[in-house]
Amino acid sequence: MTEILIAIVAAVVGGLLYTLIGIIPGTDETATMVPITIILVLAGLPAGALFAWEIGIIVAIQISHTIPTAMSALPGSTMAVPMVLNCSIAKRLGVPHMAMRKMASGSLVGTIFVLPLALIVALLLSPLGGIIAQYSGLIFTICAVLIALISSAKWGAVAAIIPFAIFIQALQRIAIEGHGSTVFTSIFMGITIGPMIYELFGSLIPSRRKNFSTDTPNETWLAPDSKQKLSFFPNPFKQLTKKQIALSATWSAVSCVGFTMSPVGMTVLSGEASAGQCKELYDRVSTCLAVEDSTSNATYIAGLIIPLLGLGGVAIGGVAAGPAAPLFSCLPRFEIGNNLSQLLTIPDYIIFGIIGLIGGALVAYPIAMHKARSWTELMLRAISHEALIGAFCGLVVMLAFYEAGILGVFLALTIGLVGGFLHSEFGVHTGVQFMTYYASSWIVTQLLSLAAIIA
Repeated sequence: MTEILIAIVAAVVGGLLYTLIGIIPGTDETATMVPITIILVLAGLPAGALFAWEIGIIVAIQISHTIPTAMSALPGSTMAVPMVLNCSIAKRLGVPHMAMRKMASGSLVGTIFVLPLALIVALLLSPLGGIIAQYSGLIFTICAVLIALISSAKWGAVAAIIPFAIFIQALQRIAIEGHGSTVFTSIFMGITIGPMIYELFGSLIPSRRKNFSTDTPNETWLAPDSKQKLSFFPNPFKQLTKKQIALSATWSAVSCVGFTMSPVGMTVLSGEASAGQCKELYDRVSTCLAVEDSTSNATYIAGLIIPLLGLGGVAIGGVAAGPAAPLFSCLPRFEIGNNLSQLLTIPDYIIFGIIGLIGGALVAYPIAMHKARSWTELMLRAISHEALIGAFCGLVVMLAFYEAGILGVFLALTIGLVGGFLHSEFGVHTGVQFMTYYASSWIVTQLLSLAAIIA
């Protein structure tokens, strides 16, 4: 009972916090979710509460990012980028509030569908968990290649895998020499905020500093609020048409099959497929947005539950290796083979999953449906994006120092600068980098074996 109460508090607090974060345009899910989750893991939060927390913050940020995306056509998070075009069309049509309600409702509907579906798929895959764990290094490498191929860098990202793996293992060797053991948090968090570190480093270069300078405040045009009266917590199924509900259910199932895929890739795919089934412009825009946000949330949750329950806690996929990674590996508490997977039973996934769903939606959904414009204006006026970046960079420095002292901080900055360069200049996004991190030990071991054979 105590763990359930802690889980309820964690889900509600996480839902409130990430509702506010999601309203701020341009936030990155991994960079904002991972640092606080690591703190909670290291603080000893019970396993069920951690799972409820993760579900809650996923649900909250996936709903709340609809607010700035729909109202100002600015992506509320990196996951909302594929939805910007249709949101801008909805804004020109004068129906941004309808677009936002379709997105928020689709997100919640996708969560409701995917929770039982992901559990079923995980149970079907669970007999393979032991086999997969034995070949985790090879599987991580294959996943890194697949994620690289569907990224914008394509074969360039594939070519970067081996050099980046060698670089990571070189930093781990430095950590062993200076700290006495390998590090996890420093390298992982460095990759997480790599794009931020790269941009901050760029501001120190005179020729690049001009790109960051501005003489006038940023202007953002917000659409007006709707006058339509709704209940405090409107039924999300009544906000969608039967076709939109059916498509959301279909793509929730597809998300379970494609749980290793990038959530952005699945979101784009679902939107393109749904657009072809609509002829009228408003129907196409509203359907695409509902299905895209449903798929986005479903892929996140499937990417968390299926590797935990079905694959023995091996972090396979963009979500498990990225935003949810602290639940799979966070030394000294969690590692592959001894993480949340071994601490939760099937009823735990159901109970704490429902707690997380309710806690995450409790604040985010009513705000999205009733107070979208006023909250967007408040966050744009009151919270500096630079201050948010600074806060999370400070969290990363604190965590790296906690793990390995000043050496940990320099390791985080080093991997962040290199990873940020690859992300910003070549399109080798952090999903590829995270999966390469998990595969790096196996890759370097195979390279050394190959070198010994050739020699």
